Amino acid sequence: MNNLVRLSALALTLTLGSAAARAEDWSPSPEPLSWLQTRRSLQGSGQLSQRTWLFMEAMDSPNLKAGEYLSNPARTPVGVEFDAAVLMQRQGQDAWKVRELRMRAICNQQTLQRSSPQGQWLAYVGREDTSAKVRWICALPAPD
Repeated sequence: MNNLVRLSALALTLTLGSAAARAEDWSPSPEPLSWLQTRRSLQGSGQLSQRTWLFMEAMDSPNLKAGEYLSNPARTPVGVEFDAAVLMQRQGQDAWKVRELRMRAICNQQTLQRSSPQGQWLAYVGREDTSAKVRWICALPAPD
């Protein structure tokens, strides 16, 4: 019985440790074909800017499909500024909505901010994995 308890504790420790490592080592998945086709279609129609977009992640729920993209990262004294795009389609609608905005990753705080229409930086409400994404963005190599 004692060995079973030790083995269970070891398995739990390894599981929790590997989950933490996965959060630390977050990086975007390759862009799925369906998102590649959607992005190219929106670029072709002029709804999304013609530039190189890096797929970050997507969600697909019964009510909403949404994909997040990043482009033009540039180092600043506080972190990394970049262009962001969100592609959204609501259930029952054929049309896609595109929202492009300027954002920045504050590296030492592991937070995101968005630029308001007036040019002020405002806190961007993050999710549970925001700090891991900020670490990834902050580790991007400086453009040549």
